[in-house]
Amino acid sequence: MLKAQHNFLAQKIFYPYLERLLKKNFSHFYFTNELPQIDKNLGLIITPNHFSWWDGFFIGYVERKFIKRKIHIMMLEEQLRKYWFFQKVGAYSINPNNSKSIIETSNYTSQLITNENVVVIYPQGNIEPFDPEQINIKKGLQLFTKKTKDNFMVLPVAFKIQFYEEKKPAIITRFGNYLDGKIINENYELYINEFIKNVSLLNELSNKKLFIKNIFEEN
Repeated sequence: MLKAQHNFLAQKIFYPYLERLLKKNFSHFYFTNELPQIDKNLGLIITPNHFSWWDGFFIGYVERKFIKRKIHIMMLEEQLRKYWFFQKVGAYSINPNNSKSIIETSNYTSQLITNENVVVIYPQGNIEPFDPEQINIKKGLQLFTKKTKDNFMVLPVAFKIQFYEEKKPAIITRFGNYLDGKIINENYELYINEFIKNVSLLNELSNKKLFIKNIFEEN
């Protein structure tokens, strides 16, 4: 597997570029609710929905702006070899077709879940069309966390790209309930229901244009 190789210079280049890229391609970055208070003493896993090529950029921007931990994003090894630069800003790999790679990624992920890091895992596994009625959650998240010894929290996050009156689309975001990580292994169905509910609520709020702020306007 390919481990993250955080590089200070790469991050200094990447994050200003990321902000320019998002503002060039999207009209607004709306929140429909507030980010929950993150416990600084616990590990954190963020689990966004996965519906577009942009998804990693969305969560990277939010994390950098509001959470500010050392980010690690799980990517398919095939994609990470192609876009190798992302290793320098926190990406690491999994090859779902290789059992050895899955075990290595699982062990590595467990080591990353500390109060200094945030780990981003896409529970859908693959990109799927945005459809609250057709969400497929795989069980990989259980595998990746079962060896974690320390307590940690899980935060489902939903994103949507929506066209309104502007030429460019807007990014819409909603945060799910901040969950005790024990749920992942003790009651995975509860986590799945929370993930799906959050995507559904985001869809409703975006259709009604119920936003609390545009984070593009915040310093």
